Amino acid sequence: MPGPRTTPPLVMPRPQTPAAGPWIAAPRPWSKSAWLAQHDAFVARARQGTVDVLFIGDSIVEFFATRAPDVWNREIAPLGNVVDFGISGDRTQFVLWRARNGELDQTNARVVVLMIGTNNLATATPENVARGIAAIVDTVREKLPHAIVVVNALLPRGEPDDPLRAKLADVNARIAGLADGTQVRYVDAGPGFVDASGAIAPELMPDKLHPSPAGYEVWAAALRPVLGDVLNAGR
Repeated sequence: MPGPRTTPPLVMPRPQTPAAGPWIAAPRPWSKSAWLAQHDAFVARARQGTVDVLFIGDSIVEFFATRAPDVWNREIAPLGNVVDFGISGDRTQFVLWRARNGELDQTNARVVVLMIGTNNLATATPENVARGIAAIVDTVREKLPHAIVVVNALLPRGEPDDPLRAKLADVNARIAGLADGTQVRYVDAGPGFVDASGAIAPELMPDKLHPSPAGYEVWAAALRPVLGDVLNAGR
């Protein structure tokens, strides 16, 4: 006689893990404790409120006040209560996570200056890098609906024939379209870093990636008219 039939155990489906990508919010997997400590410090500052201008992004943002303090103190600090939430090495997905997890909340920031994406270029398509930047802009608009978002073009890097140059040009062409002339503005300081051949002036970007104090002067010159216009509106 055949034995009793048994019912196979019910196998519950595993929860789906979101696919990784430049547009998927994610905490940074390396140097995680130090990264989270920076994030926590930014959240603590955000909770204090009274922010006029909030810079957020990667090392180009993080190094502004420390590598070019004269430029920062002369061109940026006088704009009001300015905070710098840059973290070296960050990519779009990490900034997106930070933006969704407290770094914007309660700031009441009037302007958010975004510079991010260059660290994604080696591993992502221009379409997906731009998609990640757009996701950050959407998050800022959701959390700070009255703020103006200043989207910055990726700065030139490497040699003129570096394949990443073509990729970043593609990204910039895509994110320029995020500007609506009112709540989202677009700033491209890149032309000020290169000569007619496309070569980066070494005095502006010695490592062909991070601005020198003179390079931050170029970026500040591109930012100031937009920031001044936004901050003076309605006063």
